[in-house]
Amino acid sequence: MNTTARPPYPFENERYIGTVTQVGPSSVRANLPLAGRSGNKLHHGHRVAGGEVGEFVLIACDELALFGRVLEVRLPERERLSVEPDLGDQPELHPVGVIQLLATVDISSHSIQPGLSRYPRLGSRIYSAHPDFVRWLASARYQENRHDEVVIDLASLPDAADIGISLSPQQLFGRHCAVLGATGGGKSWTVARLAEQAMRYRSKVILLDATGEFYTLNSPRVKHCSVGQGQLRPSTATPVEFPYTLLTEIDLFGIFSPSGQSQGPKLREAIKSLKLARLKPALATAGVVIKAQKPKKPFFDAYEEHLTVIEGPHADFDIRCLSKQVESECVFPSGGNFREPDYSKWGDPSQERTYCVSLQMRIENIVQSSSLACVFAPTGHQTIPSAIDSFLDDDSCSILRVSLQHVPFAHNAREIVANAIGRCLLEKARQERFKECPVIVIVDEAHQFLNKSIGDEAFRVHLDAFGLIAKEGRKHGLNICIATQRPRDIPDDVLSQMGTLIVHRLINDVDRRVVERASGEIDRSAAAFLPTLGPGEAIVIGVDIPVPLSIRIHQPSHKPDSTGPLYEVYWTQPITVAVAVEQRINGESVRLEEIREGEYSLPDGTQQVGVCGVFRHGETVLRLGEGSLIDLKRAMWEVVSVDSDAQTCVMRRVG
Repeated sequence: MNTTARPPYPFENERYIGTVTQVGPSSVRANLPLAGRSGNKLHHGHRVAGGEVGEFVLIACDELALFGRVLEVRLPERERLSVEPDLGDQPELHPVGVIQLLATVDISSHSIQPGLSRYPRLGSRIYSAHPDFVRWLASARYQENRHDEVVIDLASLPDAADIGISLSPQQLFGRHCAVLGATGGGKSWTVARLAEQAMRYRSKVILLDATGEFYTLNSPRVKHCSVGQGQLRPSTATPVEFPYTLLTEIDLFGIFSPSGQSQGPKLREAIKSLKLARLKPALATAGVVIKAQKPKKPFFDAYEEHLTVIEGPHADFDIRCLSKQVESECVFPSGGNFREPDYSKWGDPSQERTYCVSLQMRIENIVQSSSLACVFAPTGHQTIPSAIDSFLDDDSCSILRVSLQHVPFAHNAREIVANAIGRCLLEKARQERFKECPVIVIVDEAHQFLNKSIGDEAFRVHLDAFGLIAKEGRKHGLNICIATQRPRDIPDDVLSQMGTLIVHRLINDVDRRVVERASGEIDRSAAAFLPTLGPGEAIVIGVDIPVPLSIRIHQPSHKPDSTGPLYEVYWTQPITVAVAVEQRINGESVRLEEIREGEYSLPDGTQQVGVCGVFRHGETVLRLGEGSLIDLKRAMWEVVSVDSDAQTCVMRRVG
């Protein structure tokens, strides 16, 4: 049974809050007599605000209900001072307000139309929207049938925690999705919640984890991969690599950054020569094609034979020889001398070698860098494209998390690797790989990867893979969900492709204007609520969501590790506790009774035998040894040392 088919009756007398006094193109002014009362009114266990800013309301309009939101509440100027405290009776107040009109609901057919099909009349009655009605409005999809068996249990209403807001995957991801919000607004929680809900179904989600914070996703349906050298988090993660042979020449230009008018052409020629050396080893000496005073014919004959491969985009050559090959390319175009040139062979080394020394040094440093070994020194680990193919073929997995935490920013490596992953996905999509198995790629910290151009004016590289996915991936079964704290760094043409926006707190005015431009569903009055949203609260806007709604995202079961250092913990000095001296720690009394040999517990639950202190904390007696923890007023302390000679214990705060 479709539970979204019948909303609750919108015009209950107990939820009446006022009347319309003035009608405008997109808003109405109203008398809101209940807005001036003190205390709350409850009806069937739900709070009736009676005219608060941000409250959703319904305006009776014959067989229609106009859905709106209170934007402003005030007193008439003549009553402005009447609310001041004074002796005697409380004067009667006559509050007025402004209500933004958002959507039209046909009560008889239970259909929703964004915008207005009819305007209210003067004197139309206004009712506070029941939370169940708001839930129905968010969950019901106009003009399309909804399949309730597959829903994303995303959030609840801010003032009614028991009223859940569930959306279909089509509503959220069908036209791409963006999760926006400043630091601390709850953006990471939302991404984690979306991923957890997706893994309940036969979904395929690829999560590009830029910071490694989503390693906490713990489920048999999640496969973790990690790129680069560093700690595997979780320990079960599979090390993967993206070897340079899967990059394109353009990617290598972005990493090596050739400068000037000589380095770029020489790098291009060196790459071609090394490709030919792999195809025709006889032309090379120790992997390098030597050109000085060498005949051209064998080279160009082999070049013509393998033209398609050599001119292809992929970097299938021995990159360890690239620096020497650049040096070999720096020769005069012909042999002989000025008066009798020999065009059948190359000439002697030229002055260009001097110009390319900096490029050679840069190539050698990058290729030999341990932090880029996952690209330039592959060890035989599974490649990311191979991991993606295995994931797509494995029905037991719903999420593939690819951690880019250990890929450095130096030389634009992280941006280029992420862009190469996006290009790989787009190529698979164009080959109809995802037509029967749609894939959602979630890009965390998307501002690092979108709208990026690297290089100088002579050789500029545009990293546009994810932008192309946003523009053409949907028709191939590849959808994107971007998460960023800097909407202003996302190209307007990409953000405008996002059919659903989940917007957390945004303080920066430029970011709010970007959101306004990206969505026709939110105007300046609605965007004014963005700076005041609390942690976990958001406004959800979408093509398939009739009106912008304020929601509170459900807490994910596996919280991402996105917290920074706790300065109160690291700045707190260690404390020395002496026997028979009462010590106050975090406002709580702790007394060390004695130090003796005995058994004490460690945080992992194991028992240890050794020197320990017997502590009295209130009515509780604890035996604590080195490594033991004690919780004092929600602050965790660890015993660092126990000195039986000095009869003291040293403790430090660890949480």
